[in-house]
Amino acid sequence: MAKNQAQNKTQQSLPFSAIYNDVIVTKSGQFSMILMVNSVNFGLKSEDEQNSIIYQYQSFLNSLTFSIEIVMQSKQLDLTNYLKDLQGRIAQEQNELIRYQIQEYIDFVKKLISIANIMDKKFFIVIPYKPTEAQSSGGIFADLFGMKNVHLQVPLRKFLTIKEDLTKRVNTVQSGLTSAGLTTEILNTKQIIELFYRTYNPDESTGEKIATEGETIGASVKKTVGKGGDDGSEAR
Repeated sequence: MAKNQAQNKTQQSLPFSAIYNDVIVTKSGQFSMILMVNSVNFGLKSEDEQNSIIYQYQSFLNSLTFSIEIVMQSKQLDLTNYLKDLQGRIAQEQNELIRYQIQEYIDFVKKLISIANIMDKKFFIVIPYKPTEAQSSGGIFADLFGMKNVHLQVPLRKFLTIKEDLTKRVNTVQSGLTSAGLTTEILNTKQIIELFYRTYNPDESTGEKIATEGETIGASVKKTVGKGGDDGSEAR
């Protein structure tokens, strides 16, 4: 009983109603999907290539008819597993010269890490969609911290329609970024959970894998009988 009460309190404190089928559902009724954008080494491009990227990106932003949110996540690069892998190769290598070179490289990387703050930067674009007339005053992260203790309930049939409209926006963003030479990836449910976990627990999440059951969090699906013959499941 006490355990169930603790779980309910945790659910109420979550800044979103659900993460379901690759979509974040906030408690204010906003639906969002997240794109991870792979960076390009702009400095190594020629002047013509740089100008082309800038022009295409500018054209992409000007063509949007809806808002997006650009988020950068920066954390210190963890090379522990990489160095362990190199150390294991030394034991397997028969050639003494190659073993020596690998050890020299390991020492170089360790020294570089000790004197330089090497950061791993990831870039994300949040694409929101709100089916109601009411509009949020902030982006998804501002919306997430609204902390309204109400779990939004959406019939599955309606949810699928909303996701279809949201996916059209995602495709528009992907197409625009592709024209600027940027590749993207739609985050699935597990990746979104990992992103939020790393955001709220930067120290604990280093090198840690998130284990999830199924592809939902804060959501359940059940059969309901809606009004007007809108029978179907309900995602909440």
